[in-house]
Amino acid sequence: MGSRIDIDYDLVIERYNEFKNLKKVAKSFGVSLRPIKRILKENNLVVTNRRYNVNHNYFEVIDTEDKAYWLGFLYADGCVRKTKSGSQVVLKLSQKDEDHLNLFKKNIESEHKVDHHRNNTVSKKGIPSFSDNCIIRINSIKLVEDLIKQGCTPKKTFTIDKPTIDEKFYKDFIRGYYDGDGNFFYSEKTKMSVITIVCASENFRAFLIDVISKIPNIGKIHEDKKKYTIKIVNIVGIMNFLDYIYENSNIHLNRKKEYYEKYREYRANIESNYKWGLRGGYVKTS
Repeated sequence: MGSRIDIDYDLVIERYNEFKNLKKVAKSFGVSLRPIKRILKENNLVVTNRRYNVNHNYFEVIDTEDKAYWLGFLYADGCVRKTKSGSQVVLKLSQKDEDHLNLFKKNIESEHKVDHHRNNTVSKKGIPSFSDNCIIRINSIKLVEDLIKQGCTPKKTFTIDKPTIDEKFYKDFIRGYYDGDGNFFYSEKTKMSVITIVCASENFRAFLIDVISKIPNIGKIHEDKKKYTIKIVNIVGIMNFLDYIYENSNIHLNRKKEYYEKYREYRANIESNYKWGLRGGYVKTS
C-alpha cells in the first residue's frame, strides 16, 4: 500500500470550487483522480459538475445599506484571494452564526454550499480544544475585482484603508466591521462597560477614529497601537456609538443587537433607580 501524496487540502478545495472538474484539479497537481476524490470526500464535498449562481455584480456599486454592511463585514472577517488557479471570496464564521452566513448568501443571491469544519488546536500547555465553523467559498473574478476596488484587498490585515463609499453609508459599513471585529462587554456587578474594535491597519484605525469622533457626545476614543485596538469606555460614549450604528438598521448580527438592547434596558433601570453619589459610584434613590 503506497503512502499518501502530500497535497494542500485547502488548495484542492479552492481549485475544485473554481474548476468544478475532477480531471482539471488532478491535472493541476499532477496526480491521479484518487487522492483528489479522497480529499473532497474527507471534507464532505459532493462531487458535481454544477457551477453555482451568484450576483457577480453585487459589490460593483455600494449604494444600499446591505452592500455597505457586508463590505464592512468582509473588511473584518472575509478573505479575498486572487491566484493563478482563480479568484475567490471566502467568509468563515462560528457555527453559532450560521444564520448570518446564510443571510449573506441570500443578499448576494448565492447558491453556494455552506461547509462545516471542526478546527482542532492544542494550547502551549498541551490542552486540546476545538471550534466548529461554517464557511462559504465563492469563485468569482468580478466579485473579487469589485471588492478590491472598494478597498477589501488580499492579505489585508495590515494594509486596509478607508472604503471608497459615500459617507451616508459609513454607519452601515462600520456596523458591519463592528459585527466582525468588534466587541462590547458590560458587567452589572462592577458597572464596567467597554467597546473594543480590533484593527491592525494604522490607516484604517485612523479612519474609524475620525468617523466615530464625529458622533455627538462620543467622548474620548482610546487607541492602543500595540494591541491594534480602539476603545470607548465612558457610558455616554458607549450608548451614543451603539445608538449611532443601530438606529434604523435592517441588517446586523442578531446576538450583538440583542446584547445592545439588553444593555439599554439595564441603563434605563440604572438611571431611573440610582443617582451618582457625591463620593462616586451609584446610590439607590429609593
